[in-house]
Amino acid sequence: MKTLRILALLSFAVIALSCVKEQHPRLKPEIYHKSNVEVKATAALPEGWTPMTKAASDITDIDNTELQSRGFGVYAFYTGTEEYSSAKDSSAYSKFGMVLKNRKFQYSTSVWENSGTAEFWPASDGENLTLLAYAPWDTWNDKVVYDGKVPSIKYDDYIAQNLSVSELEKQRDILWGTNTSGNPHKNVEKDDYSPEGTVDFHFRHAVAKVRFGVKGTLPGEVRNQTYGGSSNSSTGSAGVIEAGETMSSVGSPEFSVANSSAYYRSDGFDYMDWVYVRYYHAVQTQTETESIIQTRYRTRTETATGAVYSVSGQRYLVEQVTMKGFNQKGTLVLDNTASYEPTWIDVTRFSGADPEYVLNSSNILSQSLRYVPAATVQSNFSTYTGISETTSDLMSGYFLYAIPRESSSGDRIAVTIKYHKLNVAGTLTANQTREVVQKQTRTISRSRTRTRNSEEIRVTSDRNGTNSWNNAYNANASTEDKYTFSADWGGWSGWSGWSDPDWGAWQDEPAPDWTITSESLTGATVNYNDDPAPALSGEVLTSLQGGRVYDINLVVAGDKIELDVVPQPWNLKEFEFDYNANVNDVIQPLTYDSSFIDYADAQGNVYINNRMGKFFFQLGAGKYASWQASLVGDAAFGFCDENGNFILDEHGNRVASIRNAIDPEVMNYIYIKPVNSEASVTSHAKLRIYYIDATGDAVVALNLVEMAGVTEWTIWQNAN
Repeated sequence: MKTLRILALLSFAVIALSCVKEQHPRLKPEIYHKSNVEVKATAALPEGWTPMTKAASDITDIDNTELQSRGFGVYAFYTGTEEYSSAKDSSAYSKFGMVLKNRKFQYSTSVWENSGTAEFWPASDGENLTLLAYAPWDTWNDKVVYDGKVPSIKYDDYIAQNLSVSELEKQRDILWGTNTSGNPHKNVEKDDYSPEGTVDFHFRHAVAKVRFGVKGTLPGEVRNQTYGGSSNSSTGSAGVIEAGETMSSVGSPEFSVANSSAYYRSDGFDYMDWVYVRYYHAVQTQTETESIIQTRYRTRTETATGAVYSVSGQRYLVEQVTMKGFNQKGTLVLDNTASYEPTWIDVTRFSGADPEYVLNSSNILSQSLRYVPAATVQSNFSTYTGISETTSDLMSGYFLYAIPRESSSGDRIAVTIKYHKLNVAGTLTANQTREVVQKQTRTISRSRTRTRNSEEIRVTSDRNGTNSWNNAYNANASTEDKYTFSADWGGWSGWSGWSDPDWGAWQDEPAPDWTITSESLTGATVNYNDDPAPALSGEVLTSLQGGRVYDINLVVAGDKIELDVVPQPWNLKEFEFDYNANVNDVIQPLTYDSSFIDYADAQGNVYINNRMGKFFFQLGAGKYASWQASLVGDAAFGFCDENGNFILDEHGNRVASIRNAIDPEVMNYIYIKPVNSEASVTSHAKLRIYYIDATGDAVVALNLVEMAGVTEWTIWQNAN
């Protein structure tokens, strides 16, 4: 008989048919009547999958390659005509069979293969299988627990408190399989799939991924250049010519007149000896030109040695960061009950009063932020840059896999930071380097012409005895409207060759800031004025959902700390915006309805306080089909409708973003409302607009914002 083996393919793979195999005799025929269709599957990672791998780290998110090398495990349950329920055990079913028990599927050449014997779908219509899966098999096989009801996996890969490199690199990613709707393959028949009997598993992350950063609004160090150093530059060769779009233009017809003359004897006229005749021939010429603006680039490397700066102010270095509020271990149930959301049970919190995670100079705290002796800072001044207005990675590229946690219980993530204020004053000698991009353009062109002629006209003038001309008949003979062009245009002549003009002068693109190297601080004072360091603590009420990345940023501002949590889909790809690639027209830039806003300032801060904010914009035609609005920041705000009702997903949770198709005829309205109108803290979030392309990738569309010098708006709710 023809059978189909269980296959697990990535999205690009082709499903293959297997050879004929005998039915497996282990299941009793009188209970389970088998068809000749083998249970088989494909395995795919979600669209747009972007594994986030860190340099200098062995931590890798599971991607296609990892899935192929490690395989995945499948459980399949036969329940006859009854529905599968994770609340039942095997004795509760009248017809129950374990068709596949933690069966490994492994990748071989170009297909996925069942590592064991073949199993088959039920023969009768209406009889079902339920299939559950996890990955990677070789990572979690020894952690799978099956108690007769539903398979689950014990996850206890928490790391030690000191966040050492070796501990962090022991972390393991875990995936569970669903259908395209994010639900388990429950109570399905062989003809529910194409090819027949092929179950398509979409593997998803069951843990959350957490990264930590720090930035400050503290008054920092000030540098003033007193001497630019001894400069020199070297210029690289011009790169490949980039040809722009071909432009074609047809000019207006040009008019010209040619004439010829002759003298004729005027016998019989007593006042004239000769008659002078002119023949005029009018011509219209039309020229079509094609032109291309060509561009080429080169770089000029500029260096300067011995640049001198006066330095004054402060640097802020981190002694220690502690983080609390994470789960220690739990059990992942493969039969999830909410779409796209993993189901975790038996979750255990860290116990005791000690901090769960500690960052300090002995582990992976980023070197640029570390608190070290003042003499070390002075001798390595360019290394220990400290907290700045730009977010710095606290964990040197590492991250945490965290068991999901809900914020509804009031559990909070608490962070405490100890930092030192370093006074700096003196003279800094340094080398400088930067690369300036130069652009050169020229226009090449080619042309072709066509012509048509007017009728020939004869004009006569006479010469009298005084040798003067009478030009009455000759007046305005060169004027175009004196001629009638009734003839059709002739055909176009062939194109001329492309012109080869000289390139224009090299033009500098905006010069980047200097990169300062080999810093040497002389004649300076470097000391700490706050030993021991003050400790600032902050808390944030946020959930950690499986399959999302969370950037938790510590914002240090004087004597307080704010926590800024930025959640995003694990597989969201956000890339640089290209303003020259047929971008959609912006008919109405993003703006706000002033009747819904308390006030806004020139820095892009919009204060809505306890009321609802209303924003609107309109997009025209272009390369993007959809737009998305997201609130990036803490969870103090939510999207709502015009009546103030929060927009919820299918699980009753407030949505983190809204998305709609671009329609040039439609004005798009966005309503935002505080979650807690009686909040005791000031909250803020960025309103960010994305263009979405056909593959679902996101592009930040900052050109929708219309505020002088502002590229993004920040929505604020003051403390009440």
